[in-house]
Amino acid sequence: MLRNLIVLMCLFGSSSSAFAQKADIKPTISPTFFSPDEEITITYDVTGTNLSGLSEAWLWLWLPDQSNVDVTSNVNPADSDTGKTDAAKFTKSNESGRTYFSITLKLTDFTNKSAADIAKVGLLIKGNDWADGQSEDYIFDIQDGYSYLVNSPSKSYGFYEAGDQVVFDIELSANSSVSFSLDGTEVFTDVEARTVSFAHDVIDDGQVHLLIFTATNGIESLTYNHSYTTPPVVEAESLPEGKVNGVNHDSNTSVTLVLTAPNKENVFVLGDFNDWSLDKDYLMKKDGSKFWLEINGLTAGTEYIYQYLIDGELVIADPYAEKVSSIYDDGEIIAENRYPDLKPHPSDKTSKEASFLMVGMPEYEWTVTDFEAPSKEDLVIYELLVRDFTEDRNYRSVIEKLDYLDSLGINAIELLPVTEFEGNLSWGYNPSYMLAQDKYYGTEDELRELIDKAHQRGIAIIFDMVLNHQFGRSPLVAMEASGDFGPPTAANAWFNITPKHDYNVGYDMNHESEYTVEFVERVVKYWIEEYKVDGYRFDLSKGFTQKNTLGNVAGWGKYDATRVAIWEHIADYIWSIDSDSYIILEHLAENDEEKVLANYGMMLWGNMNHAYIQAAEARSVDLNWSYYQTRGYDDPNLVSYMESHDEERVMWDISKRSGYTLKENLDRIKLNAAFFFLTPGPKMLWQFGEMGYDEELNNDRLGIKPTHWEYLEDPERLKLFAAFQSLINLKTQTDLLDPETFSWGVSTSYKWLNYDNDGVKICAFGNFSEDTRSGDPHIIASGMWYDYFTGEPVEVSNTSERTLGPGEFQILTSERIANYVNTVPYELVLKADKSSQGLMVYPNPTRDKLSIESEWKLQRASLRDVSGRTVLVTNRPNMDLSQLQHGLYLLEVQTDSGTFTEKVIKE
Repeated sequence: MLRNLIVLMCLFGSSSSAFAQKADIKPTISPTFFSPDEEITITYDVTGTNLSGLSEAWLWLWLPDQSNVDVTSNVNPADSDTGKTDAAKFTKSNESGRTYFSITLKLTDFTNKSAADIAKVGLLIKGNDWADGQSEDYIFDIQDGYSYLVNSPSKSYGFYEAGDQVVFDIELSANSSVSFSLDGTEVFTDVEARTVSFAHDVIDDGQVHLLIFTATNGIESLTYNHSYTTPPVVEAESLPEGKVNGVNHDSNTSVTLVLTAPNKENVFVLGDFNDWSLDKDYLMKKDGSKFWLEINGLTAGTEYIYQYLIDGELVIADPYAEKVSSIYDDGEIIAENRYPDLKPHPSDKTSKEASFLMVGMPEYEWTVTDFEAPSKEDLVIYELLVRDFTEDRNYRSVIEKLDYLDSLGINAIELLPVTEFEGNLSWGYNPSYMLAQDKYYGTEDELRELIDKAHQRGIAIIFDMVLNHQFGRSPLVAMEASGDFGPPTAANAWFNITPKHDYNVGYDMNHESEYTVEFVERVVKYWIEEYKVDGYRFDLSKGFTQKNTLGNVAGWGKYDATRVAIWEHIADYIWSIDSDSYIILEHLAENDEEKVLANYGMMLWGNMNHAYIQAAEARSVDLNWSYYQTRGYDDPNLVSYMESHDEERVMWDISKRSGYTLKENLDRIKLNAAFFFLTPGPKMLWQFGEMGYDEELNNDRLGIKPTHWEYLEDPERLKLFAAFQSLINLKTQTDLLDPETFSWGVSTSYKWLNYDNDGVKICAFGNFSEDTRSGDPHIIASGMWYDYFTGEPVEVSNTSERTLGPGEFQILTSERIANYVNTVPYELVLKADKSSQGLMVYPNPTRDKLSIESEWKLQRASLRDVSGRTVLVTNRPNMDLSQLQHGLYLLEVQTDSGTFTEKVIKE
């Protein structure tokens, strides 16, 4: 993601550091008590804030109880659709030296909801665009019926200094008898009160005190609690052995919470279990920079939401939360039912993100407990973005496509980041919580199921891990920051004030800090132990340095001994947990450093995108940098790729060539693929490269891209898929691609490569030019050879010259071998469960009719397309395919003897 700095800051900053600090002001609403169908006036006093300089401002309003569905006038920028936003436009006024923005409306008219649907309202004031300024969110309950409004204090808890007062200003909707009690003792009463003013002198003893306000109109009663303390007395006690940051599950009724918070004095836990109030029993103990607390009496199977209150001012979610309650993102997740039974964010208790915990949580029952990951040499990695892989954009839909990926032959899936990121539709490189998976994609157990079912098919799972930086919602940023979402200050133990390199996004982590080291170790251990991931691809690994190269991109890539030491430490730690874990670096530094890391056992991304684009466009290019030995690596630790999420699609780039047909361009991709997959070492392909995906990356770099599963209904694209499949399986299912017997020549337009094995020998050669060319294919010996794709015999008498048309290539083998597709050229085979002996399906290929003959009684026949979707079902021996698209299908036949599968081609 090295080129995404500007785009990321533009798209990912919706609640983060891309915007100016929000004005901490609250509106007044008149009348105080109203029903949703009554007219109200909302007024903001913006005096002294950055909003006072605006000539125009607009109301942004939502209904938290309606899954945060926005109203019609919520359009940004406001001047982009004035027909909608004029209804939300404030009137500006100046009175007695103060500046106000006011608007009058009826909530029912404004939201187009019935009064019964409006119980809680959220609103803010903003400029024309977000960057022009806005206020903090203000969320309130409709004060209808017998109710009260607390004007002060502003929170249900408070920290005070000696000599302070807690000043209560409360309005009631009816005359009432009222009282205040302090720690259970009544200290104030009044009768027939509509407004209540009461000042309490705080008790300066470092203990928590509780003030309870009660009111009754003779029929109903109301209660409001306010807890407070002066700087509390914190108990110093050693952290129990074995406890780590975050939630430690002690029993089915208790947990121990641990928070690392250097330079902090005290931490209270607030949450469902103490009604979000200060409580002396929830004041954490301190051990150096670590705070900890054992919480007992929890109910097994019940979800609790909690936060930390640090030094009476800073409220954060747990940096090590395994599930996050987001005030920003959860409304959409709930509305779309993307995470069933998701507990809503407690917006009436806090305006910040919070953390979940649960004791007695049912453990996922793993089917595969002894998975053996493929060797590095054999890796064929499929880079996959859950958001864009299917229209459903969730783990479940990826699970449903595992048969497709298995049939392609890949043996590893690299998931673009799935840890909790800001927003719901993202590439994931804007993370904020590193132990929580993003709920927009589904549940924790659905992610585990995806990993488990991949393992059942022999497919490893690699996580794309982002630890160069974090974004503004990260609690680690907030621990020491300027404003709610950063930037970090010099006191921050995890982050640099300014990044150390030009390509940083978000906030740059200091990987020489002991606190960052601890954080990284906790993260990488967690996903291996809790989710059985098989390794990591580390994003922006070149950024793990404190060497300052700002303004000197070339200097950033030069050898950096401290960066090498950092990565060797991380690798050693990961391998101490799982000795077989993959460690893949998006390093892209100078080769002398990459060679050291590769020879240490890590794998390096090898970007061959530009070279393969040039090759496909018939430009002169040398492909030798895609081979690990060319770079001086001792072992096959170079993960080369023709495409990645960061690079333009080869197919899109070459499709700009004028006068070329789809078939000609696809043939160029096949030619590329032959030399790509036959070169020794691990490989990676970016999702849908096997289909010749030809949507442009940079028209909307981070935007959602269409899936185009219908490409597999195109016979020419299907041939490309089959070529990929055949080449991948030659790599992963045989030992014929032995680096010890490999030689090649790829510096000219007529390229060749050989495997001079003791057994089956392989010769491949291709013409990358736009003209018919004669060249030396370096065929190992004369005699009878066999076309790898067709199995057809090829008599070779002249081993040093072969004429090929433009884009033409051939792979010859010294013996006829299974090409792992079929003896019919480019025919796709999906795995069959059992032999089809005793079953006849004809004609095949067919144009419209298909007949089934079996020795056994036919019970059911179903036809699926290559994506796995069932398109026909019958219990009769004849099927009408006339309405189906051309392409390949999988026929499943159930008989008295069992279930059989056959591939069927519709012409």
